[in-house]
Amino acid sequence: MREREEIRKLMESIVTMADEVNAVLVEALGAIKGGAEDILKKLDEKDHLIDRMENENDSKCLRILALYQPEADDLRTVTMAMKMNNDIERIGDHAINIAERAVTIKANLPETISMKIEQMGGITKTMFSDVITAFIAKDTALAKSVIAKDDQIDALLKEIINLALWGDEAKAMEREKALAVTSTARELERIADLATNICEDIVFMAEGVTLRHGGGK
Repeated sequence: MREREEIRKLMESIVTMADEVNAVLVEALGAIKGGAEDILKKLDEKDHLIDRMENENDSKCLRILALYQPEADDLRTVTMAMKMNNDIERIGDHAINIAERAVTIKANLPETISMKIEQMGGITKTMFSDVITAFIAKDTALAKSVIAKDDQIDALLKEIINLALWGDEAKAMEREKALAVTSTARELERIADLATNICEDIVFMAEGVTLRHGGGK
């Protein structure tokens, strides 16, 4: 059926976009360790590409809705794809913001903070990578495991803010760098929140169960 074929191509396009965003996130986190200026220049072109892909995917969603007026599972899939498309683009924006903060951080961080940022970045990267896998396979168990990691991210955010602004480590950093660190942690927390949102949508797409606000419990 033509409708199903277009939905399949739409999903492939979203996965391709997600892979691009994942690459940006990896580069942005690498920028914290050094070479931020050069990495940021390289990511600017990627950012424009992701914006174009988001617009193209939105157009594909609207075309399917207008031409085929899908119902039931297909309607749920296309509706979720539209939201997921926007969430993935926003993750890309947050990743670019991390690379921008890395220019201020300039790699020289107190060891405790550096380790916490690396830990938070590692969990966030895993969450988003698992989002892509769960989406492709409609793996609700994997999606739920991503959702469960969100509490770890929230806890690390609080730890990093406390260390950067009020801990002993704060005394070893300029105020501007400390604020860049807290901003980086907040960007990672927002990425994790968006990954969680997408996984809730994956569960809804596959099972028709709403997990937000305690639903499905």
